Amino acid sequence: MNGSYLFAAVACVFAAFVQYAKCIPGSGDEKLIEGPSRVLFVGHPTMSMHAPVVPSVIENLNIASSGIESVSAEDFRAIRDTVDVEANNPGDSSSNLARCYAALGGQAAYFGICGDDDLAQHFSDALLHYGVDDLTVRVPGLSTTQMFSLVTPDAENKTYVRVEASHTLKPEDLNESIVEDFDYYAVNGFMFADEEQVKFTHKMVDAALNRNKGLITVLGSTECVKKYGELLKPIADKSDFLAGTIEEISELYQVPDRKELFRMMTQRTTGIFPQHRGVILMMGSKGSVIFYKGMHYYVPTEAVESVDRTSANDFYAGAVLYGLLNGWDVRAASQLGLTVYGDIITHMGTLLTPRGHSKVQLVKDAA
Repeated sequence: MNGSYLFAAVACVFAAFVQYAKCIPGSGDEKLIEGPSRVLFVGHPTMSMHAPVVPSVIENLNIASSGIESVSAEDFRAIRDTVDVEANNPGDSSSNLARCYAALGGQAAYFGICGDDDLAQHFSDALLHYGVDDLTVRVPGLSTTQMFSLVTPDAENKTYVRVEASHTLKPEDLNESIVEDFDYYAVNGFMFADEEQVKFTHKMVDAALNRNKGLITVLGSTECVKKYGELLKPIADKSDFLAGTIEEISELYQVPDRKELFRMMTQRTTGIFPQHRGVILMMGSKGSVIFYKGMHYYVPTEAVESVDRTSANDFYAGAVLYGLLNGWDVRAASQLGLTVYGDIITHMGTLLTPRGHSKVQLVKDAA
């Protein structure tokens, strides 16, 4: 089917769907936050190695893929000896969000624990290149966490993480008073990996709320929601902004019916004092929906040839959050998201291309 007809068909189906779900469409002209908004991101500093493979390589490796469970050193070496890496750059969800937010012009800082090695320097250099305030700490004697993303010809990927320094995070590693320097604290679904990280996250969330700062929750992955959902949900419920895929949000709230989920998100963003200022719900090839002020704004996908979709949702969410939190209207925020997403998936790795930066500027100039 011709791409334009396909997207038109998807839009028509979606329009009928949301009408049945009694969701009111927004014009896209609405602005949510004037900004500028400063955001503190905390994550697991991870260098991600991207390698193109055929499916048989993954089958022959016979290693369980996971974004949250560490593979053994032996299995990690086996992957390294098998594949040819084409890109090596920061790859954890929070650093992706921070880099995207700052690359578009936002004020972002990132904290996490690195090892004392060359990888830590590469990680910091990448943050600084994108304009992120680097707050990472390097621990002598430890190695920086690494991840492989094995990308098949259909642009799908399997991830294998070798957990190192990142997961030594403890509550005392960051003074909670730092939130005074920011407008929002961003919680990520990956930050509940052990008891110490749970304590850390609760400490920072409480500090933000006690100082009347805003919360952002990015669910991270369906794997995170399934494993940490009971811990994530109370924080998501308190968040000004919530971002996740339709599978993640459905899993979090145990609402498999999509019409009911849309009604829930509409209700949560309704009123003078809504539970959420905005919800970013991503639906893969069916586009995304931004819920706000009791309305929704549907964002169809665009025809882009995909090479590597690793972490692309992080960049879409980061770009939309930048727009919503810094005075852009919903339509412009969605266009920023589409532009960044469309650039990231066209090549291996998670670095914006010069062409991508130029397209972002065109969107800004036209808004």
